[in-house]
Amino acid sequence: MLKDKIAHLVAENELLFPIERAYAVKQGLIQETTETDNKEWSFPVIERCLKETEEVIQAEPESFMNEPVSYFSKNVDEFLYVESNAFETIGVDGIAFEMDDVFETFTVLFGLKVQKKWGSFLKEYLDANVGSKTYSAMFSDKDGLWDVNVPLDQLDGFHKEMAMKDTMDLAYRFIFNLLEAIEAAN
Repeated sequence: MLKDKIAHLVAENELLFPIERAYAVKQGLIQETTETDNKEWSFPVIERCLKETEEVIQAEPESFMNEPVSYFSKNVDEFLYVESNAFETIGVDGIAFEMDDVFETFTVLFGLKVQKKWGSFLKEYLDANVGSKTYSAMFSDKDGLWDVNVPLDQLDGFHKEMAMKDTMDLAYRFIFNLLEAIEAAN
């Protein structure tokens, strides 16, 4: 699944994120010496929403993604919903980000397009990489997605003053690594 998507990007001469380029080299899709420019993030949908009703407060410009994550420490009744064409590679339509006011952690939520049979592996991976009992992952028969909620505070490199764009990059890399592990176990 991941290999096919990256192979398609390579075949179309698309730009690659560094993690995608490293994967393409590891899989023999490109040579180590192949010159590629880095893909830049683009977010066609950036919406601040109310947690309680999921009502959109305001669509934000791309510059909002330069705000520090700590914005949500002061606005705990809000969450951020973001879409990017780059998410297609990892089988995610959109990512939501919020401050969990009960546990006082920053969390990322997403629907992951992975078959139900990968449930045990998914949970073992999350246990090993974010700690047991710090995440939630439930399969929805309705839409065929895993609804995953991961505390960003548990991910290497996270700090509350990082820009939201960098937080989305961190989440992307985490999901990418998860999918790579699933693919290797297949």
